[in-house]
Amino acid sequence: MLTLYTFPTPNGHKASILLEELGLSYAVHRVDLAAGENKRPDFLALSPITKIPALVEELPGGRVRRLFGSGAILLHFAERTGRLMPEDPDERAEAMSWFMLGVSDLGPTAIDMQRFAARAPDRIPHAIDLYKGELMRCYAALEERLGAVEHLAGAYSIADVACFPFIAAAAVAGGGLLDRFPNLKRWHDTVAERPAVRRGMAVPD
Repeated sequence: MLTLYTFPTPNGHKASILLEELGLSYAVHRVDLAAGENKRPDFLALSPITKIPALVEELPGGRVRRLFGSGAILLHFAERTGRLMPEDPDERAEAMSWFMLGVSDLGPTAIDMQRFAARAPDRIPHAIDLYKGELMRCYAALEERLGAVEHLAGAYSIADVACFPFIAAAAVAGGGLLDRFPNLKRWHDTVAERPAVRRGMAVPD
């Protein structure tokens, strides 16, 4: 039995999309961030730095396995099921590179950009310009890559799952972002039509 602890954010959606793509049965626990549920001892036992998503897997013999962080969840289940990760070493290396771009570059930069541009009580132009520049660098890299291949690793993989929710959030935010990156828009529209992606993006409802 799997239980996903999550909230409707891009990081949370990465985990739910993955589980839907793999067809794994799971229960959903919506973490009430506004009430500080993510800072309570029972949740800290699952995710020591208070972040979602986290996942608990009940194993034979009463054992329990935890995973915290979207990257760990994606990589663990891709490796365990042998799906959404290429077998060819060269293709796997490409998939891992784009997967890590989503986890360590695109995601954190998009979040920090939002914090400084929309949430900070005082606007700090240098910080906004810094994160905007880094975000544009990610978009430009994705645009170039997707001009050569259908998906980031060639075939659909956890690299696409790791990046899609942040591009989807940017598309919803408006500003004509995807109109400036036609290859990225084509990829976004294609991935958005996948039934598992639609279901995963609706978790938790």
